[in-house]
Amino acid sequence: MILAELIQGYLKYLKTLGRSPYTIKNARCELRKFITFMEQETPPTLDNLTRDILYEYQQELAFKISSKGKLLSLRTQGQMLGVIKAFTRYLKEHDYMILDPGDAIKLPKKPKRLPRVILNTTELKKIIEAADIRTNQGYRNRVILEILYDTAIRRSELAGLKISNMDLTSGFIHVRGKGDKDRVVPMSERVCRLVENYIVMVRPTYLQKRDPGYLILNRWGQRMDPNAVWAVVKRCTYLSGIKKNVSTHTFRHTCATHMLKNGARFGISRRCWVMNR
Repeated sequence: MILAELIQGYLKYLKTLGRSPYTIKNARCELRKFITFMEQETPPTLDNLTRDILYEYQQELAFKISSKGKLLSLRTQGQMLGVIKAFTRYLKEHDYMILDPGDAIKLPKKPKRLPRVILNTTELKKIIEAADIRTNQGYRNRVILEILYDTAIRRSELAGLKISNMDLTSGFIHVRGKGDKDRVVPMSERVCRLVENYIVMVRPTYLQKRDPGYLILNRWGQRMDPNAVWAVVKRCTYLSGIKKNVSTHTFRHTCATHMLKNGARFGISRRCWVMNR
């Protein structure tokens, strides 16, 4: 049986489980890379999906050079191999294989690292104010940055946030995170008012034929991709003149750090706004 056909079935299976489009897209990409590798070694069929070919692929990744001229990090290798192991587990559980060849593959241990970049309030203010609210795009980008810092949600969670999941009167948003786990996150009154203005004045300019219901829309009136959210942060960081390597996750860690510095404790429902703006 051709592996490419089984991959299509696996991706449909992930969709029935409610996995995010980003997760499915990543799985498709990594499995295609694996198939390309197999084609260089042996026909990519189910019979040839063995422990040996998986070991060879693991060694290939260990010595693979990235586009930046460096070896792949252990974290990246682990993520890529994790996709393959999940696929082989699916094949065994659905009786395509008697034994799971992926069981023999041990993922490289991820180094435990603290976040490298934490923004101070001055840097944060410069980045957020780099979004020009005099334009529709700038106002939308300002909303993206403000929510990322104010709530510490992930870029994928922001991209998937619908207006129906928001209670701007009470100041709470309903977020679906990793593993489809739901949680309620508080949002400051100031940012709630900013979002309200965006919904009334700016968001309608992005709508096309049908309203998809998502808060943040791209130029085609569709849900913004998580990578596009990341690009907004990178663009505003560049415009601000800040030289640090800032990402969406930087906003998440910065929010947590500022909370702790301002006396936050576990169980507190709302944090103090630490910037005078």
